[in-house]
Amino acid sequence: MKNITRHIICVILTTLFSVYSFEVFAQNFDQANVKSRVAERVQLMNDYVAYMADKKNDYPTRLYYRKRALPLFIGKGYKYISDGIEKEGVMMQTTSTNRVGKVTTQLIRDYFTKLINLKYSNVKITSTKAANIKVSDLKKIGKDDSGNYIYECTCVYEQYFYAYRDGKLVYKDKTTKRISCRVEVESTEDGLETIIRLGDVEAICTERT
Repeated sequence: MKNITRHIICVILTTLFSVYSFEVFAQNFDQANVKSRVAERVQLMNDYVAYMADKKNDYPTRLYYRKRALPLFIGKGYKYISDGIEKEGVMMQTTSTNRVGKVTTQLIRDYFTKLINLKYSNVKITSTKAANIKVSDLKKIGKDDSGNYIYECTCVYEQYFYAYRDGKLVYKDKTTKRISCRVEVESTEDGLETIIRLGDVEAICTERT
């Protein structure tokens, strides 16, 4: 009987310690490290955007990178729930110096499709590298249904767009963008894990270069 009681007490203490450890880690994790990983995730997304736009890659290859990019986003680019409200998917804003003051907002999956099918002979896109992406401090916004802590931050980066027809540069611009990012701190069998998901992208300003 004493052995059973001792075992129960050990299980309870171990559980309480695990919960406490998770709470402490989730609230005091290394922000600098996580922010660095967030910037790397944004750069990965931008790399996929460049691959999709580049018509030197064949059509199936560009579709492949669209497929690779969508899982980086909340809901994998499709419907998800936020604050009890169903969203159609993550949104992307685009602008052009040819349409001053007009901002187009579309689903990220539709943006990727249109990017692949742009009516230029080629498109080149470059963006700020991870080391130079400006990442805000992470802000705790609550917990999900599983009790995992959720944090949010934003990243600001610049995107350069070059469009060509028959080898001739016909349009170029620079857009400053701000993307929202979500970090989930999850307890797994292998320990605590941070999961980074990308959110809506805002076009702050666009100018000719």
